[in-house]
Amino acid sequence: MNRIFLLLLLISPLQLFATNENRVAGARSDAMGKASVAIVDIWSGFNNQASLARLTQKSFGAYYKNQFEIKELSTKAFCANIPGKFGTFSMNYTQFGFDLYKESKIGLAYSRALGKHFWVGLQFDQLRKDLQREYGSQTRYTFEIGLLAEIFPDFYLGMHLYNPGQVKFRTWDYDDKIPTIARFGFSWKLSNGSILTSEIEKDIDSELRIKAGIEYPISPRIFLRAGASNQPNSISMGFGFHFKHLITNIAFSRHPVLGYTPSADLSFQF
Repeated sequence: MNRIFLLLLLISPLQLFATNENRVAGARSDAMGKASVAIVDIWSGFNNQASLARLTQKSFGAYYKNQFEIKELSTKAFCANIPGKFGTFSMNYTQFGFDLYKESKIGLAYSRALGKHFWVGLQFDQLRKDLQREYGSQTRYTFEIGLLAEIFPDFYLGMHLYNPGQVKFRTWDYDDKIPTIARFGFSWKLSNGSILTSEIEKDIDSELRIKAGIEYPISPRIFLRAGASNQPNSISMGFGFHFKHLITNIAFSRHPVLGYTPSADLSFQF
């Protein structure tokens, strides 16, 4: 019943313009409570573009999330990363929704090192919203910026800012805000290979969120993960496998009212 109610809210005209999010991707991040602002992986273009500069191999990946196990609320994402002598170039695409309501984002990012222990990244975004026929479609442009610093060996601080210009969609009777979101956090790789990560997130129109996660290597190729966050309260867990050039991750999170959200990704690096 709760799932049906949520879907009805999504497709009703009163709620149709109020769902904008910066939809991050990567099942590794999902499993660790989405505390990913200071983590380096193939999906950094969705989490903190500065981390892209630390990639050493070309890579591409695909991601799928079935939010609350309702296919109409699913998210699909793709990314491609090309590191080089002068920095890393990256492109990513995200799509959320179904025929009556669809959001999409195309991101073009560039990241590079500014010294041995400091990295910066910038991404330009095209945001598109396809609504019911009577409302049509809209496209807007914004950007996001990220910073990453190694404070001491294997301890990183990350910062990310999304939509600092407060770009918004406009409807026939009111402004449809695109969130402006700031994130700040750390990741710490311990001597046994485990990673602890935590961050705070602040949407200028919402309450502060706190997120935390842990990754534990069972072996050099298999990883267990868990995480938690508030606003709303959510717990998550998952695991990952590395097989030479192939990486796959699976995650599950639980909302206290709306239930479970599974996600998975598959990527290649070469």
